Amino acid sequence: MSQSNLPQLSPPEFTFFNELKYSIGKDPLVTVENIIKLPNGEYLILVIVKSRQKAMALATILELQKNLGNIIVNVAVIYHGQVIDPIEDTFTPREVVNLFETALDTNRYFQFAVAQLITPGMEGVFPVFSKKIIQFFNDDLSDLYNNFNGVAADVFRDVFRTEINEIVINPSTKQNES
Repeated sequence: MSQSNLPQLSPPEFTFFNELKYSIGKDPLVTVENIIKLPNGEYLILVIVKSRQKAMALATILELQKNLGNIIVNVAVIYHGQVIDPIEDTFTPREVVNLFETALDTNRYFQFAVAQLITPGMEGVFPVFSKKIIQFFNDDLSDLYNNFNGVAADVFRDVFRTEINEIVINPSTKQNES
């Protein structure tokens, strides 16, 4: 088999781009622009937001520089043509909950966020998402249709920071009502 006939897999930067596009981008106030390769070899994804408060919250909760081995993907949150910097503040767990609510209030997957003890003395924030699968084409050879299939909470986990001010972020899936 020649080199050009071998199966091609989606590069990790495109998987990350699609995770952003099909999670954060599922919001009428947010547009995820196509990934751009920069001259230095890094990548850039622009997230255009129509609300300043939402943009500031998103810039604070999103992983703005994703290291995928030897590939760096930068995410820039834009409001009215300006790059929005993350809020550099000391947050309580309740304030982090407010950030998630502001950032995701119009997102189709987001349900609510709550601060709760993880262990004695350690509070975490749990953004809760609907029980949905995020699916997109990704050259996944383990799927009959070559799709990426991820539980919404897990996809959001991939695009969020893991902690904010040492407050652990634990995306979760909404529980069935009994």
